[in-house]
Amino acid sequence: MPHKGPHVSISAAFVVNRILRINLDEYENWPDAVRELAAEIAEELFLVAYNPFISPATVKASVDARFRQESQALAHQYATSIGEGITMFWSAYDAEAAFRKELIVRLAEVMPADCVITRPGSLVEAATDATDLRMELPLLVVEPATAEQAAALVRLANDMKFALIPRGGGSGMTGGAVPARKRTVIVNMTRLTAMSVDAERLTMTCQAGVITQDAIDRAAKDGLLLTVDPASKTASTIGGNVAENSGGPFAFEYGTTLDNLLSWNMVTPTGELIEVVRTNHPRHKILPDEKAVFEVRDQSGGMRSVVELRGDEIRLPGLGKDVTNKVLGGLPGMQKEGVDGIITEATFIVHKKPAFSRVMVLEFFGRSMRPAAVIIGEIVALRDRIRGEGDYVRVSALEEFNVKYVQAIGYQRKSLRHEGDPISVILVQVDGDDEYLLDQTVNEIAALVGDNEFVAATIARDAKEGELFWEDRHKLSAIAKRTSGFKMNEDVVIPMDRMPDFALFLERLNLGMSAAAYRHAMQEVGRLPGFPMEDRDFNREFSLASRIAQGDDPAQDMTDDELAARAGNFLRGLEEKYPRLASKIAKIADYMRASRIVVASHMHAGDGNCHVNIPVNSNDPLMMEQAEEAAMQAMAMAQEMGGAVSGEHGIGITKISFLDKSKMDALREFKARVDPRDILNPGKLVQRQLPVRPFTFSFNRLIEDIRQSGLPDKERFIRLLSTVQTCTRCGKCKQVCPMVYPERSYQYHPRNKNMVLGAITEAIYYAQVTKGKPDPSLLEELRQMVEHCTGCGRCTSVCPVKIESAEVALAMLAFLKEEGMGGHPIKSRVLNWLSHDPAGRVPRAAKAAALGQKVQNRVIGLVPRMWRERIESPLFSGKGPEMGMANLYEGLRLDRGGFFLPAGPADGGEHEAVLYFPGCGGSLFYRRIALATLSLLMRAGVPVVVPRKHLCCGYPLLSSGADGNYRENLERNRAYLAEYLTEARQAGFAVRSVVTACGSCRDSLSRHQLTDPDGRALAQRDIVQLLADKLPLERTLSGERLIYHASCHPEWSGVQAVKGGGKTARALERLTGASILLNPGCCGESGTGAYTSPGIYNALRERKRGRLQTALLGYEAEAPILVGCPSCKLGIARTLLTMKEDHPARGARRQAHTDGAAVPPEVDTHRPVLHSVEWLAQVLLGDDWLHRFRKQALKIDADGLRLVDMASSAPASLAPPTPDDAALQP
Repeated sequence: MPHKGPHVSISAAFVVNRILRINLDEYENWPDAVRELAAEIAEELFLVAYNPFISPATVKASVDARFRQESQALAHQYATSIGEGITMFWSAYDAEAAFRKELIVRLAEVMPADCVITRPGSLVEAATDATDLRMELPLLVVEPATAEQAAALVRLANDMKFALIPRGGGSGMTGGAVPARKRTVIVNMTRLTAMSVDAERLTMTCQAGVITQDAIDRAAKDGLLLTVDPASKTASTIGGNVAENSGGPFAFEYGTTLDNLLSWNMVTPTGELIEVVRTNHPRHKILPDEKAVFEVRDQSGGMRSVVELRGDEIRLPGLGKDVTNKVLGGLPGMQKEGVDGIITEATFIVHKKPAFSRVMVLEFFGRSMRPAAVIIGEIVALRDRIRGEGDYVRVSALEEFNVKYVQAIGYQRKSLRHEGDPISVILVQVDGDDEYLLDQTVNEIAALVGDNEFVAATIARDAKEGELFWEDRHKLSAIAKRTSGFKMNEDVVIPMDRMPDFALFLERLNLGMSAAAYRHAMQEVGRLPGFPMEDRDFNREFSLASRIAQGDDPAQDMTDDELAARAGNFLRGLEEKYPRLASKIAKIADYMRASRIVVASHMHAGDGNCHVNIPVNSNDPLMMEQAEEAAMQAMAMAQEMGGAVSGEHGIGITKISFLDKSKMDALREFKARVDPRDILNPGKLVQRQLPVRPFTFSFNRLIEDIRQSGLPDKERFIRLLSTVQTCTRCGKCKQVCPMVYPERSYQYHPRNKNMVLGAITEAIYYAQVTKGKPDPSLLEELRQMVEHCTGCGRCTSVCPVKIESAEVALAMLAFLKEEGMGGHPIKSRVLNWLSHDPAGRVPRAAKAAALGQKVQNRVIGLVPRMWRERIESPLFSGKGPEMGMANLYEGLRLDRGGFFLPAGPADGGEHEAVLYFPGCGGSLFYRRIALATLSLLMRAGVPVVVPRKHLCCGYPLLSSGADGNYRENLERNRAYLAEYLTEARQAGFAVRSVVTACGSCRDSLSRHQLTDPDGRALAQRDIVQLLADKLPLERTLSGERLIYHASCHPEWSGVQAVKGGGKTARALERLTGASILLNPGCCGESGTGAYTSPGIYNALRERKRGRLQTALLGYEAEAPILVGCPSCKLGIARTLLTMKEDHPARGARRQAHTDGAAVPPEVDTHRPVLHSVEWLAQVLLGDDWLHRFRKQALKIDADGLRLVDMASSAPASLAPPTPDDAALQP
């Protein structure tokens, strides 16, 4: 019988207890068959409790049918216990549903409806954090847009008696924001994103929802340094930083969040707004003998209380960090993990960015981390000496990671005189305004290493290399890829003088874990039927493994990796010795390697803050048990050494058993006083026993069940789930994903979508095994999710484990289309028709679209405004940008030849050329893009081959799920281009690369795997990227200040996708001398996305409009907006059309030229929107570039060759542009 239960990490017995409320002791004494029945029923019911995509009606019908069938054969007591449990479950479920319905009605009284999020996917996302631990499913997610709405929500919670959990970026590492009881509402503060900088006072104010990295970047724009920098800074938010008292690398020098705060605002558990202000901030880290004074004020400014804290009260003496003193003298909000209020805003001190910075790496080789721990202590002592001498430099960061991370991230050794991997790596950053003193300090640090042959010191040559050194540190979350993205991450703090001892402890802990895995493998081998237990070698090895695992044999001369290698070799020897058992022994050896506990550690070393990371397979009970034991040993040892169990992660649910009783008692008393109804984050920090047992979702178990099922296209699901299960939930994708728009509740970044994909797939699997086919509603949910993806790949560029999320979305779209759930039947039919003859049909369709837009622009005014405002689709809601009626192929008569050669001395040899692929946007809708590209390539002296007929890259087919059509188009393109490039070779054009002016074309062409006639792969390059290599740089040809809109699909090849826009903007500056400001965010077009999914892209266009209106303040009214993508040219123009005509950002209305050479377009965006090559052609080639190019390009010889001279200046006798030239423009 197929499994119908949840795919989670807890045992069936705990599910029976939780769902059916059957006593575990009683349950254990039931007959096996009855226990199995109870477990299966409880697990099926549990699906409803934790997966909101599962249909309750389907579960109820399935469970009722099963129980009716089985109960007849049960003894009365068992049938009664199970039956009563089922009844109580549904009674509780119905009561929750009724309460939820009433709550939604009441919430409408205190905030707008769009602030109340009921989507099942949002509930799944909010049920956990970076730990992946879950306890209860929240009722709702609420996103207040103001502090007043948050206060009203708290008052409503007191009235209706439901729980609230404040949530920031969901990046917590201890489960602090995980719902622990029913009737819980998640309060997501991510809509509060305003921030401002006061450069004179050196302060910065941020609302609670601001992402930490955004705040850091905003301060940096003014040359300032915000030093609150947790490792989760690309995902965490300001409110979460305050509630956790977060820290990061800079905490060594500047302190944690508390040290850097001037004030913060919050909502109390009774719904009042208060402000906490620190008086007389000295602008440095709170030292042990200093006193910090905080005033708590009400909304009117009246004083409520004063809290005074000594440095040694905030942190235990001798510790650089410590967040275990939760009560902090009654200081509201700070490091309370949301149990006493909701942070709404915070003001920080910021520092002037130091003029100079040095980054260095110390690599330790050998067998032990102890020398690295000793060096750390010496660097800290040097820092303390500098602080006493006047802080002339700052040792801003001192980070360390051990060999387990070195192996996990593929670390590239810096030392040239060593071989193999370093056992420890220390990263040091030193900043200051005096370069001489800075270098002196760096040399002092290097001198600490001396001539030690096991240590190498490498100083970054420049800032760029320093960033590369830091990249290693940013990749550390990849440690969890080994175990499908799940790990236990416990941060502890060790006194500096005990760091060497803790390093030794970790080495012995790893050795013990390696020995435990070896011992378990030997036990399994010994249980094999026919294995001779009298084997002496076997008994000797088993004895050794047992002694080391129990700590009886220190094995000083062996590392954990050496023991693991020894174990592997011995088991291979057994396979050879006993060939009859070889396959079974091999499986045992495989499990030993996969389940061996590896304790990785990295440190904010200057603070003694050690992060103990233990990757673990959550579906492996033995591995989970051993991992928990290792974590417990690490925390116990930290306390034994006089340290603390948390320096920045907090306590949450993972460390509650180690929170000091006196600290818990103090917080419990405080909590009872300020939150008597236990509204805020109940079940946390004040009791050791959790309300329910935490669990994690297991992709591995779901994959195995799908493999056994009859689910359509199950291999595709297995492949995709195997890909996304490695997600570490770090949230780095959040900041770069175009589908993240917190102010509109768009949180569709891959981290969230990966979790939701698991839940939807589980629901699809359940429907399949229960009803024989997936529910259409589930496929619709899946479609809605994957449509929130532009396929740009930016997420992959920052993902530590390189999950190809764009490929996952495209594969899901293909599956949905095959299942008849593509969602856009008209679009599908049109694309299918076009794909059978792109060369003939697509140009005709483009003309029809251009004509249709012209007609629509003329008649749209006849439609009443109030009707238009109700229409989502931009096709019918207003005027749209006009496109060209004639295409590139007609204008240049490309059917007569597509070989373009720059004029110059003939060398008689083969010309190294590029294949220019203009695509639909550059050849049909805006052919001026292609003409400018060709003109610039001629100016750069690059021979060009252009297809003689229209080719579509096929990306619209790929992004709509038309996998079959896409493959047909791809093969047709490949065949045509292979023949055409051979023809070009015969004509003397040796094509070495493909050039495009469109990111999605380049994406699709990369899938074509094009080669030259000799089979060598063609390189992919953007036109600006190529021009930056071929044309002179550092010229001042333009003094303009311009905005460059970076497209979602990256413009630049060979770099991280998120850096493409910046690289293009800098290249344009170097080519022209202009000043170009990058403006991020999706334009809201996304090819056909604006028409097929208008609800999504209208919101993104709205955000883009706001960003442009802010960015363009102070720019010339005629200054164009530059783009790097034809679709973005359309999208930005459409965005301008949504602005009011007199808005300064829209620019000046274009006027007719007196000579009649050009007329203003019928639909005037006012400010021009130009592809970067259109602007470059104008700046580099002059206003008459189009006339000059056309005049020469239309001269074609018998071999299809066009000789074009764009290198020389235009002749004085050259006539001005003619109306024919205007016809070449869209």
